Amino acid sequence: MQNNNLEYEIQEKGLTFPRITPEHIANLMSKLTYHQVVPEGTTTTITTAFTKIGDCEFSLGTSIMACVDKRNYNAELGFKYGKEKAEAIAEDKLWELEGYFLAKELALQALIK
Repeated sequence: MQNNNLEYEIQEKGLTFPRITPEHIANLMSKLTYHQVVPEGTTTTITTAFTKIGDCEFSLGTSIMACVDKRNYNAELGFKYGKEKAEAIAEDKLWELEGYFLAKELALQALIK
């Protein structure tokens, strides 16, 4: 929701200079894959979000979900909320990395001119 408000305000102010857009990030997010594991004998679910770059599976975010009392452990909930948490971490990382990439591209273009 906050990104929608921010995007609206950016467009309202006519800020059309090079930038990373929510659509760009959403496109990248749609390509993520998730690997989840529960170490044997634990109540811990580890979820990692990956993006494919060539032959490389690049890790964007890892979450750890756990409960103290094994009677409260539910694998389905661990997977569900672990994925949500890893997804949020990955989205934040994509904004950061894509911004960095854009900054490098703009600096390179400025040198070429």
